[in-house]
Amino acid sequence: MPLRELLIVAGYEAGSAVRRWELWLPYMFSATLGLFMVSLGFDALGGQGAQRFFVLGWIPFSTVTAASLGTITVVLGLSHQPLRYWLSLPLSVRQVVAVKLVMGVTMGLIVAAATLAFSVVWILRSMALLNPVTAMVLLLLTLATSGLLAALSILVRDITKMSILTILISSVLQYVSSVYVPMESLAPWVRALVLVNPVTLASEVLRTGEASLLIALAAESALLFVAGVYVLALRVRTQLE
Repeated sequence: MPLRELLIVAGYEAGSAVRRWELWLPYMFSATLGLFMVSLGFDALGGQGAQRFFVLGWIPFSTVTAASLGTITVVLGLSHQPLRYWLSLPLSVRQVVAVKLVMGVTMGLIVAAATLAFSVVWILRSMALLNPVTAMVLLLLTLATSGLLAALSILVRDITKMSILTILISSVLQYVSSVYVPMESLAPWVRALVLVNPVTLASEVLRTGEASLLIALAAESALLFVAGVYVLALRVRTQLE
């Protein structure tokens, strides 16, 4: 495997994501503001237990929109000229697509890190969440989000439709999840549906620490990311023909 070339492309995309602050900064502001205001409501109505429940659901969800936006930026930026440049390296189309999706993953992680830091300092006032499991959960969730959007991007061709797709996916991932609603309060068939959502799996891992849920999240993230790379690579090959 051409590891050096893969690292070059991945480093370029990660650096591009950091420099595109005009894309992720509004979502960071929205995520932290929403976290602060809604957590106050949960605290007032249900106490610190309810507040903590919400915070541990909101941190994973905060990654979704930024990761989606970064992935869309990659999809729309896959034009002939830069692709032919990257493909001049000893890399396959799938390898190029996979490492270019690092932009979406990086944007999601930037916003996730901001909401996590805000939570532990200003709301929970505990550093217990700063551990390898939390880092793994947020990384897996950004991979799942980027893979899902990359796979669905084949259905649309312009920026307007991509924006609509992002709003729809973000809404489903937010509301058909356990961000606001405890799993035990849902009917069995609704619970089964909600558990398919990677945001639910991530939230429940942070809340319960169950290893089985972390394994399920890892499996789903791998499946979605591989599917996204495969589908997007097919689109790129068609584009180059």
